[in-house]
Amino acid sequence: MTHPANSQPLDLFREGIAALGLELPPQAFEQFRIYLEELKRWNARVNLTGLKTDRDIISKHFLDSLAVLPYLGEANSLADLGSGAGFPGLVLKLARPFVSLTLVEARAKKAAFLEYLVSLLKLEGVEVVQVHLTPELTRQWGPRFQAVTSRATFPLARFLELAAPLLHPRGRVLALKGPNLKPNEMEAAQERRGPLGLGTLELKHYHLPFSEEPRILVIARHS
Repeated sequence: MTHPANSQPLDLFREGIAALGLELPPQAFEQFRIYLEELKRWNARVNLTGLKTDRDIISKHFLDSLAVLPYLGEANSLADLGSGAGFPGLVLKLARPFVSLTLVEARAKKAAFLEYLVSLLKLEGVEVVQVHLTPELTRQWGPRFQAVTSRATFPLARFLELAAPLLHPRGRVLALKGPNLKPNEMEAAQERRGPLGLGTLELKHYHLPFSEEPRILVIARHS
């Protein structure tokens, strides 16, 4: 699938949404336009993401994050660990405004961007927490969320250690692992998931709209 170089960003975004078979609230499209513009503006002075073009940001950040939306189930509380510039957590919030969201980000500049964007978009039910996560800290927080996400921030076993204590019973973790998941990373996660009270690790394979680049999502449910 090819697109003219001068395709409008929102047209491209709408086409990608359609390719994923998703529907978004009407206000979400304007919110994503603002998100895109602010991300590029901040990126000019703060290194939020290595992707610079509208097309790459839309496909590899926005649409990649939205591709996991069907796997959230009916979750209405979400923690996004190592949120960076808001992927996937803030993107999922725009698609599901009723979700209560906690964005956890250790780096001050990225946390500042998240705070700014949440304020600019007047989002309710969003908390930005700037902290370096440890399993000890997440155990102190206790089970507070129906879903926990992360996108290529932690090795899979480490993410499970951080996420499992945060989950309500029958909650789920969703790890966006990019195009590759090394066998030894998967093996380490398989060893850890049982003691953490997590069920079988499920692998979901999907492709990004336009480029057809492969992606892997790992899901585990709390027992």
